[in-house]
Amino acid sequence: MENELKSLARERIWFLEQVRRKAEKSVTISNGGNFICRKVRGAFQYYLNGGYVKKSEKDKLRMLAKDRYYKKLLPILNAKIEAGRQAVEFFSDSELEDVYSQMHEGKQVLFTPDFIPIEQRVKMFENEDYAAKTMDEEVTGEYFTANGERVRSKSEIIIADHLRRYGVVYKYEKPLELTVHGRRVTFYPDFTVMNSRTGRIYYLEHFGMMDNEDYYNAVLRKLDAFEMNQLLIGRDVLLLHESSSAPLNTRVLDCYIQEYLV
Repeated sequence: MENELKSLARERIWFLEQVRRKAEKSVTISNGGNFICRKVRGAFQYYLNGGYVKKSEKDKLRMLAKDRYYKKLLPILNAKIEAGRQAVEFFSDSELEDVYSQMHEGKQVLFTPDFIPIEQRVKMFENEDYAAKTMDEEVTGEYFTANGERVRSKSEIIIADHLRRYGVVYKYEKPLELTVHGRRVTFYPDFTVMNSRTGRIYYLEHFGMMDNEDYYNAVLRKLDAFEMNQLLIGRDVLLLHESSSAPLNTRVLDCYIQEYLV
């Protein structure tokens, strides 16, 4: 979360700095002076240092108006940019993470810190052991990914190998406990993936029989469970789907990977 906030702050700072450069340039090239506007009988009249400025002098009037606008805007921009830089520092965990990373490894293994460096989080995710969902009798074929996992379909091979090609760290059918109507229920998202740059976890689901009514209803129940646990579709849960007439769209998968996972 902190990485997303830092990213948003940096984007905002960049935008404000662009406006500030434009403001500083406008104020520099303007003649300045006492620029006054009055409304007389429904029409605007303009005066510069007491002298009347004709409406036909549109470029001059525009420059003078922008000069007043940017002169008032500049101090606010400066304050916002400085506040943004402080926000970036506030949302940075590097100093907090250093406390643990600088400890002796013999002490590190004794507990889990509150602030874990992203590199270590990725490594922990990669090395995590878990009991995956067993293959049921309905899975007649044996489908294996380039990483050696057995999956349930050719489409899931495509998805897994796509993730691998982009260097995305993932776990296949890693159990996830959710609360459904007051009960803890174990679900098995198709792919639990981590953005190794931010450390954020996403759940990538592939629904392969959307023209089957029973399957479709089961999909809706699963999506309801995600949403009831504040795992929102399009933010935390990424969806791929296909039917007998509409195969898996790998372009959508590419977009998800590039937008969220790398």
